[in-house]
Amino acid sequence: MAEITMPRLSDTMSEGTVARWLKQPGDTIEPGDILLEIETDKATMELEAFESGTLQKIIISEGQTVPIGEVIGMIGDGPLDETAVASTPAPASVTALTAEATATPTASTTMATETHVERSNGSSTDDHIKASPLARRLASEYGIDLAQVQGTGPGGRIVRENVENFRKQGPVSTPAPVAVPTPPTPPTTPIPTPAASASADEVVPMSRMRRAIARAMTESKPGVPHIYVTMEIDMAEAMLLRKQINENGASDVKVSVNDMVIKAAAKALLKFPALNSSYAFGSDGQPGVVQHPHVHVSVAVAIEDGLLAPVVKDADTKSLGTIAADIRELAGRARDGKSKQTDLEGGTFQVSNMGMFNVVEFVSIISVPQAASLSVGAVRQTPVVRDGKIVVGQVMNVTLSVDHRVTDGATAAQYLQELKRLLEIPMSILV
Repeated sequence: MAEITMPRLSDTMSEGTVARWLKQPGDTIEPGDILLEIETDKATMELEAFESGTLQKIIISEGQTVPIGEVIGMIGDGPLDETAVASTPAPASVTALTAEATATPTASTTMATETHVERSNGSSTDDHIKASPLARRLASEYGIDLAQVQGTGPGGRIVRENVENFRKQGPVSTPAPVAVPTPPTPPTTPIPTPAASASADEVVPMSRMRRAIARAMTESKPGVPHIYVTMEIDMAEAMLLRKQINENGASDVKVSVNDMVIKAAAKALLKFPALNSSYAFGSDGQPGVVQHPHVHVSVAVAIEDGLLAPVVKDADTKSLGTIAADIRELAGRARDGKSKQTDLEGGTFQVSNMGMFNVVEFVSIISVPQAASLSVGAVRQTPVVRDGKIVVGQVMNVTLSVDHRVTDGATAAQYLQELKRLLEIPMSILV
């Protein structure tokens, strides 16, 4: 009989939560079948079967969290073995799901049961209602019908805040009867009373993703000596090329400024491989550097209550249109909580863009084990001097965060010079 164990689905994952079993004891399993959905510190992912057989036993039920490597189920040959289905105590390492809410174990069990009933009976919280996975889970826990909740997320999507606000408002009450006015009583001298003491600030538990981000950033910043280098780039020609590509339909998907930056950043790394590397230790325990043969660019994507960085593989060899299409697909899955394991693996360099928020300049923390992260600000109109004259230019600030153990400030500056050259002569990123 083969064990199903909690897999490592991301570099930072140390434990996982069983979100939903898609197969039940007695079901026939074939390679490639989706067994269950697992919530990690980054996203909800699907676990595939790699061998055929019959699902004999579910050890870890929905809503429970276990470390990676823990046995969560069993697959065997032949028909269902009734003796294997008999319940056994859960591993000592199992913990109740408390990451997203302060539910008791009883509430957690109820949440899992209600989720199963809703999916079976096709209630109003089925997948046709646009809602984030977290919003669905909270609605199930609180007993809220998502059909009654107004979504304020992208495209009317219901997010956590909408569910929480709906819960606080409570059901609509009927108006109370109007009281018959009574004559006022004579005023009396008020008796002094002590001022009411202010209540203590409420501590809101972090979500699983927020805790994982906090842990990863804390580990990275004290352990990685960052240096920061900023450069200003004239984006006039790049903006003109982007306009031509989009207006002439040269790409099936609209090309963004970020797509152009990612392409240029990837090409520049070919000249400065030190920035496409990782600090590591050899088999002898001595520190060293791993230079990556491929350029895989992680792209920071803001999602509800967190951040994901799906990876554009081989960004240096892909066209602008392909990069644009890849990012649209990757970001869409990330925002829908449907990221695949391969979406988030293998990044060798990171690009984080806050230009859409009109941020002029910022610095980002390097994601271990990468050695560099590029922060991209907004393209803004500002006076510039050209040929001795002051004209209106389109300028963008970029800041490179670099692991000083791997390389130095001079290399970071030279890399930004190459990035600047590519974006100021943007035809060079098309060839």
